[in-house]
Amino acid sequence: MADRSDLIHQLAASMGAGTNASSPATSRFDHSTGTLYCDGMTISASVAEQAIKHFSAEKSKCNLHDPASRQMALIYQCAIEAIHMVQNPKVKAFLKDEIGKELSS
Repeated sequence: MADRSDLIHQLAASMGAGTNASSPATSRFDHSTGTLYCDGMTISASVAEQAIKHFSAEKSKCNLHDPASRQMALIYQCAIEAIHMVQNPKVKAFLKDEIGKELSS
């Protein structure tokens, strides 16, 4: 069964999944392109922008006077802020340094 798994990962790598295909359970961030690789998926900067628009639209539908709706608005805002943080050049530089430290250990 391990041979089948290796074959699948090699095929995924050849189809553009990159080095993330060799270990589907790990996540990594490519600071140079702003691309996040996680759970076998590639999340590009344009997808992140679409996510921000989606969460902003959903947040605008929330009634801030209703506790449950207000909680959802907070969740949407959390997602928006997390995406913005990953796009921040200073955070990208930090992640690059951290990855370099991990690789040199």
